[in-house]
Amino acid sequence: MFLFITGILLVFYVLDKVIRSFKVGGFGQKYIFITGCDTGFGHQLALHLDNLGFPVFAACLTEDGEKDLTDKASTRLVTLSLDVSDSASIHNAFELVQSKLPQGSGLWAIVNNAGTVGPPVPTEMCPMEEFHKTCVVNLLGPVEICRKFLPLLRKVKGRVVNMTSVMGRNGCVTSAYCASKFGMEGFSDSLRLELYNLGVKVSLIEPGGFLTKVMDREPMFNELVKYHTRADDEVKKAYGENFIDENISLFDEVVKKANPNTSLVIDAYTHAIVARYPRTREELADCRDRVGLYSLTRHSRYSGDVWWRQLLVKYVILYFILFSIGSQCSDLRTGVIGPKALSL
Repeated sequence: MFLFITGILLVFYVLDKVIRSFKVGGFGQKYIFITGCDTGFGHQLALHLDNLGFPVFAACLTEDGEKDLTDKASTRLVTLSLDVSDSASIHNAFELVQSKLPQGSGLWAIVNNAGTVGPPVPTEMCPMEEFHKTCVVNLLGPVEICRKFLPLLRKVKGRVVNMTSVMGRNGCVTSAYCASKFGMEGFSDSLRLELYNLGVKVSLIEPGGFLTKVMDREPMFNELVKYHTRADDEVKKAYGENFIDENISLFDEVVKKANPNTSLVIDAYTHAIVARYPRTREELADCRDRVGLYSLTRHSRYSGDVWWRQLLVKYVILYFILFSIGSQCSDLRTGVIGPKALSL
């Protein structure tokens, strides 16, 4: 039975690999729009797609970001200014992209990469304006971009690629960031259903802990001190006098386990853009990310062992499902019909 189940899983694995390996052609006629290209994943992706021959619209928040990309890229790459939290800026970006596209052409892909982490503090210490800002940048901005640019995607039956996070499916500190990413997961899954009959695909990229500027210790420490200082005395007392030291220590644990190989994220982005049959979501998390998430979920001295218990339950349930399927298939092969064969 075990060999039978293993064989079935192996066949599905190989078939998935083969199907996902098929790629689209004509890179030079497929226009890509990417947000958040100043630094990090967006910057790397813009240069990578430019090297592959794609015409790229790289949206940056700062003039320095635009200049840096222009100096490194070919003339195929066009930079533009964009603040995803500003409706007027989104409209201006749309008008520029539309004017640069050849007559009758559309966008092959929108990559909603821009994002912010938000304050690394508990909900009680996080001002509502910061909650709003984080959700606007990580969720409402990308929603508005999709609404604005979808007509250009529908022209060529392109695809939307949204950046979320493993923290969009596993809650931990910070709550503002997790709330925005959970929202992005739900929005993307709903959008995929809405656009299915129109031929537009929607993919999610869910990175774990990667060594980027987000992992810089000094800004994180400054944010902790700033919001802890602003909190009421009662709130400070509730979270303990060692709150800052304990959380910096936890943050250092996560940084130690962070993956320095950011090319994995760029490869996932690229697959979502060039694959004929892209995955609906790509989770880029390994054991180090799980341990890092557990460290953050512990958040100082509270919140217990929920993480590993949930994981254990999932694997036990999966085992029993596979066991039941294997038993049923065995009974059907031997002609046994009865309660055991109908266990599912």
